Amino acid sequence: MGVKQSSTFKYFFLGVFILLIFLSFLVIQPFINSILASIVIAYVFYPIFRLLNNKIKNKSLCALIVSVFIILLITIPFSFLLQSSATEAQYLYVRAKQKIVTGEVLDLDCAGKDTLICRFSDYLKVWVEDPEIKFYLQDMLGRFASMAIEKTSSILFQLPGIILQIVITFFILFYLFKEGPDLIKKIKDMFPLKRTHKAMVYHKVKETTHAVMYGSIVIAVIQGALGAIGFWIFGIPTFYIWGMVMAIFALVPFVGTAIIWIPAALYLIAKGSSEGNTVLIWNGVGLLLYGTFIISSADNILKPKLIGDRGGLHPVFVLLGVIGGLQLFGFAGFIIGPLILSALKSFLDIYQKEGVIV
Repeated sequence: MGVKQSSTFKYFFLGVFILLIFLSFLVIQPFINSILASIVIAYVFYPIFRLLNNKIKNKSLCALIVSVFIILLITIPFSFLLQSSATEAQYLYVRAKQKIVTGEVLDLDCAGKDTLICRFSDYLKVWVEDPEIKFYLQDMLGRFASMAIEKTSSILFQLPGIILQIVITFFILFYLFKEGPDLIKKIKDMFPLKRTHKAMVYHKVKETTHAVMYGSIVIAVIQGALGAIGFWIFGIPTFYIWGMVMAIFALVPFVGTAIIWIPAALYLIAKGSSEGNTVLIWNGVGLLLYGTFIISSADNILKPKLIGDRGGLHPVFVLLGVIGGLQLFGFAGFIIGPLILSALKSFLDIYQKEGVIV
């Protein structure tokens, strides 16, 4: 083969290769979040898989057992949460409708009393009994119920797509457990770097991955424990179950534990108002303050510091990596973002040390 033919072949091969990469990306693009989520889940639970595989030498069976365990670990708390939320929402809707009709919003025994809460209760009663206000409140309650039904219908409409994404996630997860180390070795062999440089980049990325996952899990456990303590203090039943649910939601970016303790606090306030129980109202207010300043502070203050110390990244870069990664990659971005910055730091270290990156 001549020089011209060899050059033509290289350009042709490179062009086809780039085209295939682009087309492959289009094929898997709808499932990018599922792929990234499965990678994150596999990394978190791989120690359990390895421990089980030491007892049971069949990798396929171990991968199946751990995958089913993860499914149950996720679906059982979610089912409990949905059932509890639906029951309490229905109760509050009926009670709110009754209170609007009767005008007895707080339902306090204020006979012969002139306390601040009683004066406020009388003011609310007069305010709610105004025909225009009553009509507006009933209309707002109806709109809220319609919105809830609409959102539920929308979720049911999207259910087949959600189930497909979940199936793909756990299908990929199974093979990541089974063939993960071989896949990592192949990826390492693909990079045209010196062996020492490969080791440096791999070590840095692995260190950051471990730090992000370790930090996230530790903070999630801390937030779950703080949440359970708060629920116990302010009188929420089955606080230990809600603590476990909060620990799971603490791992969900942009959602976190607030999706549990804010509705719980509002529920206490609403229930206290409907029953005329000022203790419940103050418990709800206390839970709001506790969640804002105690539970949330663990995530906002401790996580960047913990991850930064273990991963060798400055807390500012950890924070930027997590937030930027979430916006760019979705759920799995909380680990992908810091990894990208960590890999960049490794390449900069190589360049600074040797002046080259090959």
